[in-house]
Amino acid sequence: MSKTEWGKKCMSVHKHIAGQQEAWIFANPVDTVTLGLHDYHTIITRPMDIGTVKKNMESGVITSPDMFIDDMKLVFQNAMKYNHEDHEVHVWAKKLFFMIENKWDKESAAILKKFSGGEGGRGVAAPSTGKRLAEEPHDETAPFTFDEKRDLCASINKLPGKQLVRALSLIHEMAPKVVMQKGDDPDEIEIDLDKLETATLRHLDRMVREAHSKKKKRA
Repeated sequence: MSKTEWGKKCMSVHKHIAGQQEAWIFANPVDTVTLGLHDYHTIITRPMDIGTVKKNMESGVITSPDMFIDDMKLVFQNAMKYNHEDHEVHVWAKKLFFMIENKWDKESAAILKKFSGGEGGRGVAAPSTGKRLAEEPHDETAPFTFDEKRDLCASINKLPGKQLVRALSLIHEMAPKVVMQKGDDPDEIEIDLDKLETATLRHLDRMVREAHSKKKKRA
């Protein structure tokens, strides 16, 4: 077990997710040979599983909270990417992805405070994260209003290249039929936000606002 305070708190988040009923299927590396998944490593370039995250925390391979949460999310992002949205593994992965998102939103301020307080050399400063968390909606299940969808759409359109690709990739992973080509121009696309679930919209909104916040800081 990680001996640092931030590491212990990260492992508490890990334990919460690993203890979920659906988590067993993500506990170990995907056995592509036994399952006959011959195209898995072509589609998934960086495999990850819950057990490997724990091992990397214990061995010191993971050296920051950012690395921890990125790898935890990757477990479920990979599963959603490889499996069709109607497949039960995709459904379970999607549930756990949003569960860890919500758990991290609640715990990250304290974790990053421990990390930036002398136990690590790099990471997001706790005050800025606290400010971002304070701006989060209290009710994650509250449906998006028309104005919120309009503002989100405008914010997505203003994202720089890499962040825009990331946002579109997330939308495509969660709901492939939402992103559509507009007309004959392959560079013109439409996003039907009305077809996205509330949890997906909330996550997308957080990601877009965080990207714009980082852009302002760099400026």
